Amino acid sequence: MQKKSVNRSDRVAAEVRRVLSEFFIHNSLGDEEIDTTFLSVTDVVLSSCLRHLKIYISSSSKDISSDDYIEFLKQHVPHLRHYIGTQIRLKFVPDLSFFIDDSFDYAKRIESLLGK
Repeated sequence: MQKKSVNRSDRVAAEVRRVLSEFFIHNSLGDEEIDTTFLSVTDVVLSSCLRHLKIYISSSSKDISSDDYIEFLKQHVPHLRHYIGTQIRLKFVPDLSFFIDDSFDYAKRIESLLGK
């Protein structure tokens, strides 16, 4: 029986996903207007050089658009990078880029088309 090989970038990405998910649930970025508890980190992709993270999020909030969340998170990248650096021991804390994960909306659209 062979062991499944998991490379370092996959392990770090999974750990960053866990850390950010917990952060959004338990912490605040100092803005009462935008509640991060409605955010879900759906995927994290780390470059092979371990310097760049693509973080895909989805929101269950009906009051705040996903684009507003992206802009909000972009403003708080330094704080989030610092937090990741305190939670995960890395030589370099990667640059963060946030994206909307629209795969759920796409799946709903395909499902409705198939239903017709």
